[in-house]
Amino acid sequence: MSLFTRIGELRAAMSGAASDWGRDVESVGMVRTSSGRKVSRGNSLQMVAVYACQSLIGDAVASLPVDHYTKANGRKESFDPVRSPRWIRQPNPFQTSYEFWFRVVVSLLSDGNAFLYTLRNDRGEVSALYCLHPQYVSIVDGPLGDNRYQVSDAQGAVQGTLDRSQLLHIPAFTVPGTSRGLSPIDMAREAIGLGLVAEEFGSRFFEQGTTMAGVIEHPGTPRPDEAQLLRAMFRKSHAGVKNSHSVGVLTGGASFKPITLSPEQAQFLETRRFQKAEIALLYRVPAYLVDSSVSSTWGTGIEEQNKFFVDQTLMPWIVRIEQAVSTFLLPGLQYIRFNVDARLRAKTKDRYEAYQVALNNGFLNADEIRAMEDLAPLPKKLGQAYYRPLNLGVVGDEDKDAKKTEAGQPAPTPPVLPVAPDPNADPNAQQDPNATDQKDQQNADGA
Repeated sequence: MSLFTRIGELRAAMSGAASDWGRDVESVGMVRTSSGRKVSRGNSLQMVAVYACQSLIGDAVASLPVDHYTKANGRKESFDPVRSPRWIRQPNPFQTSYEFWFRVVVSLLSDGNAFLYTLRNDRGEVSALYCLHPQYVSIVDGPLGDNRYQVSDAQGAVQGTLDRSQLLHIPAFTVPGTSRGLSPIDMAREAIGLGLVAEEFGSRFFEQGTTMAGVIEHPGTPRPDEAQLLRAMFRKSHAGVKNSHSVGVLTGGASFKPITLSPEQAQFLETRRFQKAEIALLYRVPAYLVDSSVSSTWGTGIEEQNKFFVDQTLMPWIVRIEQAVSTFLLPGLQYIRFNVDARLRAKTKDRYEAYQVALNNGFLNADEIRAMEDLAPLPKKLGQAYYRPLNLGVVGDEDKDAKKTEAGQPAPTPPVLPVAPDPNADPNAQQDPNATDQKDQQNADGA
């Protein structure tokens, strides 16, 4: 029986159990950091900054439309959606396009690798794509780069070996001499571990901390059972959020001496804020998108900040995926593109002003502009004309026009553009053909 002949096995390798996501590639179990906290793929998402960065990038890429283009006569043309492969619109029957691309991006952001298994028809064309669990795939390096991939099940048993025609490997950060991409979680274990420990410290402070933190001093020499009883009674009366700010009463001549510092004095909040910035730096996400206390001073508007996020954060991941997946199409002739313009759409007023500039300068016609706004073309091909300003011409045509004038031929006149009606004019007002003559006569009489 060939690999993935049963749909159940294929779907199991696609997603994997939730607990398996925490299994590391290097060793079974989690790796302990210097902070004392174990970090894995799974529990790293418990740090809000990691979850926020991965979901932010994954949602941003998965929500973009995927377009199919072809190169004809050196020009980029949009491919007919009816003739495009079905997997561009829906990669497989079990997932929507959003779900599929989200898993691909999260696989890159967590493991540093994405593995796409391909189903092909009788003609050898790709009919479906499946994103495999990265922890189930190991790479067997070939001598000339012809790597092979061993796919295992949840128990670690090898189910089969695939070649490059059956499995597409998309690595993230790679170093020379290795085929597998480096995991961002592995590279930032210490930073993530410190952030998790800081969160645990804050939780334990509110659970077990007291507002009267310190030591209990006894004037005498109490027996061990008396000291334990005094400590137990004090914790029972003052530990926890419900007992905060309660009045303490000590007997037997004992006194309470505060010695600890508050979390603010110990720079607890600053530590947590710095760890958020560290994780944002790991994924190249602007810090103000992760930490609401950070104000953005870059750019003059939200459009420029969004463009910065697209250019610096999203585009490297988008281009990496586009170039890899486009190998399923005709090389050099067809390719896919994530339409980032859908995310960079400005306000209505700004878009219309940009359309006006494009129309007046002749590099877009009305039908092309209407297509950007998801509108149907104008009837009778009225929107296919291109316009240019009347005071512009082609460089070098001046000599031709001068020669024609010397030969007695009139110089060609540029076409007259239709004048748009004045939006401030009164539509009910009627133009008097004699108004101009009467105005001229009045001016002459006044003179």
